[in-house]
Amino acid sequence: MNEGLDDLLALRERLLVAATKAGCNAVGVCNRAGLEGGPPSTDLTRQLAGARSAIVVAFPIDEASIDLYMGKIDHYPYKKDTTRTNEIVNELLSEMAIQLRELGYEAENVNPANTIADGQSDVMPQNEWQEKAAERNPATEADIAMRALPLISQRHLAAASGVGFFGMSGNILTESHGATVTLGALITTADLPPTPVLPPEVNYCDECNWCGNVCPTRYMSRTEFTTVKMGDHGHHKYAAREHHSRCASHMMGATGLSRDGKFSSWGPARKQLPDNDGELMQKMGELLGDLEKRPPVPSGYDEGRGMTGKMAAAPLCSACNLVCHPEKKVRAKRMKMWLQGGVTVQREDGTIETMPLDEARAHLDAMTAEQRALYEDMEETGTQERTVEVKEPGPSPQ
Repeated sequence: MNEGLDDLLALRERLLVAATKAGCNAVGVCNRAGLEGGPPSTDLTRQLAGARSAIVVAFPIDEASIDLYMGKIDHYPYKKDTTRTNEIVNELLSEMAIQLRELGYEAENVNPANTIADGQSDVMPQNEWQEKAAERNPATEADIAMRALPLISQRHLAAASGVGFFGMSGNILTESHGATVTLGALITTADLPPTPVLPPEVNYCDECNWCGNVCPTRYMSRTEFTTVKMGDHGHHKYAAREHHSRCASHMMGATGLSRDGKFSSWGPARKQLPDNDGELMQKMGELLGDLEKRPPVPSGYDEGRGMTGKMAAAPLCSACNLVCHPEKKVRAKRMKMWLQGGVTVQREDGTIETMPLDEARAHLDAMTAEQRALYEDMEETGTQERTVEVKEPGPSPQ
């Protein structure tokens, strides 16, 4: 295509306006120059040869469903709404791709679930861009083993396009809805002009670390941080992530009790992850075996698909992104609901419900030994209290 800058600007604006009218709360465009310096997953050509730019959108999640979720009242409305927003975003970007193809460009959606790389894409770079990116951002053995690396990183594209900025959780925060959004991206061979990166002064993240407080496991470091520089911009730091299994075990509901034993995610199990990463995968094998034997969580999805059906009720955590809101009073409310909402247990029909610690203890004690072994380590009874302190909302660090 030989379209000039004015034509490409007009095309960009037409697409972004359509996305905004469809309900997106933030839209933007980034190109290869603005992604320069990022990890291998910012190389757009990993998915589409000749790709030169990406359209990125954020669609807000229903706040009523978030309150039900964080208040430990009902997890299903949130699951249903995240499914809805992913479908909307995917359909919206698919329509954009059709329009771009009609104009002679190639275009592909980035999978909303962040299609994983094959591992080899990071340990065996395919071009000079990827080689330099892999040197700056080496893949860890855990990343490759867990297949946790996305083919294309929607988070980095969102930061580079001005759709949002990194919060301390590593999630993308948008100006109007914080991290409670569904991200979507489309990559294309059209050389669309980029939209500006958000200026630092609009980033409301005050490093309160409440995202870390609501995390039931040790996933976000309190002492080590990741910094990102792409193009000419240095982006807000975020907490370095520990082994991805620590997050995944709660997201899929394989376990749920917090490390201090005082609250839980929506996962009904109480087994704890070992501090040593070397022992972690063996424990994950045990937890997944337990999950296979437990009744599936009713979710409105096909539960006759073995492990896939049992995981259909996921996500059963997500607190780190759902707690984060531009208004600090909303953040404080959500954190209080999550931390003081009790712990979850599972009934024989698979239903998950929340109750105070003492009632949950009685519920577990009433199980047969065989049933109870699916939810907690039999040698550890009681509330499994730890020494980790969960702080109430307080002044933000200066």
